[in-house]
Amino acid sequence: MRFGLSLTDGAMVMAAFSVGLPLLICLMTLSSLRRIPRSQRIAVSALVACVTLFVSALGVFFLVGELRTGVVVGDRIAVETPPFASVSVERVDIVRAYRVADRAQEPDLAIAVRTNGTGVGSYLLGNFRLEDGRSAVLMLSGPACVVIELKDRILMLAPDDLDGFVRALQAWGVPVA
Repeated sequence: MRFGLSLTDGAMVMAAFSVGLPLLICLMTLSSLRRIPRSQRIAVSALVACVTLFVSALGVFFLVGELRTGVVVGDRIAVETPPFASVSVERVDIVRAYRVADRAQEPDLAIAVRTNGTGVGSYLLGNFRLEDGRSAVLMLSGPACVVIELKDRILMLAPDDLDGFVRALQAWGVPVA
């Protein structure tokens, strides 16, 4: 069963920023070309167009990845937060799982640094390091989440259908406290 993470709140800001900002810069630069000497306009236009295309392509790459973000509960749990992280977990690798109403209120889940991910506000995707040094894979869009502790890392997951995700984990044989 697949549980996705929709583009809400912080993700919309991230999408608008990654695609809209380069286009805005391009338009502003092109509108100010009148002030640039005629002999340099072609070079400046080409440079601005190339940089804009490159940055916009990166923005679209990350946006498409965010649209494919989700967790699948089947023979194993597969967490996909492309292009940042992809984790596959067997049932025997799970030490414990529990539900948290507000991740910010849990001091042992405090984030120290983002190692390979993205985040705006409560929208967090990818690999992070916690204050206590543990590695964590996050797929969050709000304060509530399910924490799955593994031997070597922590998974903090909050798909759109959090209650359905908890039921799927319990049906899979993982008790969620």
